[in-house]
Amino acid sequence: MGLYQVDIEAEACVIQCEITNLVTAEPQPGAWSSDWDAEGYHELEFRVVSGQAFDTDGTSVDLGRNGCAELAERYAEYIEAELWRHLNAQQLTG
Repeated sequence: MGLYQVDIEAEACVIQCEITNLVTAEPQPGAWSSDWDAEGYHELEFRVVSGQAFDTDGTSVDLGRNGCAELAERYAEYIEAELWRHLNAQQLTG
């Protein structure tokens, strides 16, 4: 699915993410088994592949595996929202 760049301004860093799993279930209004079936749902899983942090002078430093893992955990919801924004923008541009 490719790599997606996510800027995390609060941490002055940029990470590269790979979507590892993507599920989109269309709504099935007649389904009674669960709300999810009736309303549809979508979910994704990702991993942070790499990242760069920037100091006040604009010098970049590699975050490394542990730094990337920490950001992925701390900003998981934000990262997921940004990845959905990227995916939705791709759908609009074809």
